[in-house]
Amino acid sequence: MNLDEGLRGRRSIRRYAERDVSDALLREVLDLARHAPSSMDDQPCCFVAIRAGDSKRRIAAAKNAHSPPDKRAFPADFVSDAPVVVAVCVERARAHGRVRENGVLATAFLLLAAHARGLSGVYLSAYESENDTLAPQIAALLGLPDGIQPVTLVPLGFPAEEPGAKRLRPLDEIVHAEAYGGPR
Repeated sequence: MNLDEGLRGRRSIRRYAERDVSDALLREVLDLARHAPSSMDDQPCCFVAIRAGDSKRRIAAAKNAHSPPDKRAFPADFVSDAPVVVAVCVERARAHGRVRENGVLATAFLLLAAHARGLSGVYLSAYESENDTLAPQIAALLGLPDGIQPVTLVPLGFPAEEPGAKRLRPLDEIVHAEAYGGPR
């Protein structure tokens, strides 16, 4: 698969086949994720791979408990069914004030690397934008030391569903020249 196909073909998957993700395959994906750009190239990201059922259930429960009202119709229970959940975390001291940005970039690389290897996943935030009580709860569940902050959670596995084509907004609707509203 070339990069264009990977970018166009990646989808968010919430149903996984009953098939293990080997340690070797997971390491390949994480090796590529660590190539993501980072602030000052200080490489602040680290990853926690969660396979234990009880740990995945507690993560799903935390996500559900902190879900905003408009997302409660989409519970995170599927997290428990993924063969592995990767917590993308960031060392604050190496992030140069860009904790979330560094974590999100690594997550994008992780999702694309997984897709290129036949795996699928979905991006889940491990923090709340305001009055964040989710990140400390996830940090406690994962035993993260002070200074390490969870940014995203990515359930990974071989897909058990095939979503349809993604519908995108027209390019002319989202591209502006020189300033917003400028010629397209």
